[in-house]
Amino acid sequence: PLAGTMVREIPDVESAIRVARFGAWLLRNDTIRYNEDNLIFSDAAFFKVFSFPLIKGSADEVLVNPNSVVLCEKAAQRYFPGTDPVGRRLRVENDSTYYTVTGIMKDVPENSHLQFDMVGAISTYDKMLHNDRWVVNYLYTYFLLSEVGTIDNVNNGLNKIVDNYVVPDYQELLGLESKESFTQNNYYQFVSQPLTDIHFDSSIAGNSAPVGKYFYLYLFIVLALVILVLSCMNFINMVTAHSVHRAREVGIRKISGSDRPSLINQFLLESSLMAFLAMALALFLTEIALPSFSRFIGLHLSLHQLLNSEGIILLVVLVLAIGIISGLYPARYLSSYNPQSVLRNQFSDHPDKGHFRTGLTVLQLFLAIGVLTMTLIVQYQFRFLVNKNRGYDTENLLVIRRPDALTNKLDDFKDRVVKFPGVLSVTNATTPLGGGFLRFPFHPEGKPATTSYSAPTLYVSYHFDSTYRLKMATGRFFSKSSNDSLSCVINETAVKAMGIEDPIGKTLVQLSDKPGKTTKHRIIGIVRDFNFETLENPIRPLVILFLPGNYEGYMTLRLSGENQENTIQSIQSLWEQYTDAYPFVHYFLDEDRQDYYKPVQTTARIFILLSFVTTLMACLSLFALVAFYYNRKQREIGILKAMGASELNIIFRRTVEIIVLVLMASIAAWISAYFLANYWLKDYANHINLNVLFFFGATFLITVLSLAAVYYHTFLAAHANPGTLLKYE
Repeated sequence: PLAGTMVREIPDVESAIRVARFGAWLLRNDTIRYNEDNLIFSDAAFFKVFSFPLIKGSADEVLVNPNSVVLCEKAAQRYFPGTDPVGRRLRVENDSTYYTVTGIMKDVPENSHLQFDMVGAISTYDKMLHNDRWVVNYLYTYFLLSEVGTIDNVNNGLNKIVDNYVVPDYQELLGLESKESFTQNNYYQFVSQPLTDIHFDSSIAGNSAPVGKYFYLYLFIVLALVILVLSCMNFINMVTAHSVHRAREVGIRKISGSDRPSLINQFLLESSLMAFLAMALALFLTEIALPSFSRFIGLHLSLHQLLNSEGIILLVVLVLAIGIISGLYPARYLSSYNPQSVLRNQFSDHPDKGHFRTGLTVLQLFLAIGVLTMTLIVQYQFRFLVNKNRGYDTENLLVIRRPDALTNKLDDFKDRVVKFPGVLSVTNATTPLGGGFLRFPFHPEGKPATTSYSAPTLYVSYHFDSTYRLKMATGRFFSKSSNDSLSCVINETAVKAMGIEDPIGKTLVQLSDKPGKTTKHRIIGIVRDFNFETLENPIRPLVILFLPGNYEGYMTLRLSGENQENTIQSIQSLWEQYTDAYPFVHYFLDEDRQDYYKPVQTTARIFILLSFVTTLMACLSLFALVAFYYNRKQREIGILKAMGASELNIIFRRTVEIIVLVLMASIAAWISAYFLANYWLKDYANHINLNVLFFFGATFLITVLSLAAVYYHTFLAAHANPGTLLKYE
């Protein structure tokens, strides 16, 4: 009842709507049928609160009447290809209920917080929703703030609603004599949140869609800026390292009458032109590589997201800024040469310039080693999440959607399918292991209702333990030889959290949304703790109840490892013998489980690309540094060789210098990566332990690549003829 109450009692709320998902729906039009997960229901004001554009239909009317539905373009094409669907009807489930299509809307953008393919009128289920119970929380409430309203007034109004409605409702439900006994032991609050904050705010649980993290956004922005700045510095480094080749040009231009400002303008024009050409090349390569890059990281990206008025202005500013920033120092540096000294070959570098180049090289090595270390850590964390032993056997588990399609023939289907040579066992449950569990309040019998624990609850049939290969700590699982309809199995964490001593034979009391109505379940077994949710979460208390009859959910079959394709085809053939209305939708649990960790996989792949870029930049910086050394100290090398220094000695000196730089960068990178990795891993209740091999491995690889990058100039220095180097003298 929250949405209606907000509109009535909070003047700052202009409008409020409810949004609900009620699971999967079978929708059909003639021979076209789908199990729809992306069907939501909402109030008539849905298209007034949200800005989803309607192509056909009026925002005031499309969701007014029960059994109305608005389709997005792709859903309309899916069910009514090539025809106008407005006014047409879709059959719901396997009965005589129909939804009438009242409107068509544009497809929901991928960056929308609310993802759906169709929206139905929530008034269709008024009888189910017509109650004033505040203890039922399966609806999302969205409200539109009035132009003169403030969020503080709304939050104050929500607190009053809690005091006036929610607390009395819980007081009645729990049989408490006073409000104080509830408020002293429990905490209840409505949390308002701006729509644009939802995606990056992971502090609030229960969002209708997966949320992102500011950590990733800020991390990649910082890395992108660092790479951009280091690219400019690399350009500066390369230009100044090879400045000896342009020194005579500058000297001749100055003698010919060019002044310093004109030389600076010339060099700035050159760097700006190079930045422009680089941008053109970057856009061209981006357009070519973006489809493969999008597939690689699992996102849908397009260059058109950038090529708008704001994006083009940004690109122009970026080109000019990079051209000026990267060209200003070389321009001032090159234009400062004294033509007399240059033409006599007597110019020398400023004594601090070498320190600048060395510092820049160490900075880039630091970045390369740090990113490469994080790449190894993130990659191993992803593998850990996918491959970790969860306390049950995840391999060869085939999950079938909507076994309720078999109605009262479910048990007969299971009896027949388990006889197939490739099927070892079969069970069904409201939810497969991995997430999406219902939650109900339980408390041990003899303790007050205020001590109730809201625990994830799983309804299962026989053989669930053998299909998933769970291990019992004590007691037993549900058995056909016993009357277990009002029994329960709990995990070890539930025993600790609820403070139950000698739990076998004790009773758990399950509360409902009706005062005085409870259900008692006798504890018959304790299952060993296992990760029934994703590995971001710690193991929570779990209550497993017996599933009577046939309800919407999932059927799980444990297959043997041989001829699985033939086995699945046999299962599908049997399914189609029992029902021709519901499609055979299936997947393997271990493959589906990887989808839970796509953000980690995406992060790992981005780090792989970043490590490649940063390593390449570090090698370029080293190449420039050694080139600078070789160009500036040719005569010194010639004198060393003339005095008897061996080629091995010269190579060794250069190699030691490079290794020292790598070690300096490594120490700083190890410390930074250690703290960054710990900060990232703390979001996962289950994570890898940091290993020294992650850090040493990154340093070893960068060392090898660094030595390879500088080998060319080191080789030239070692094999140079001292007579050639000293000929001018």
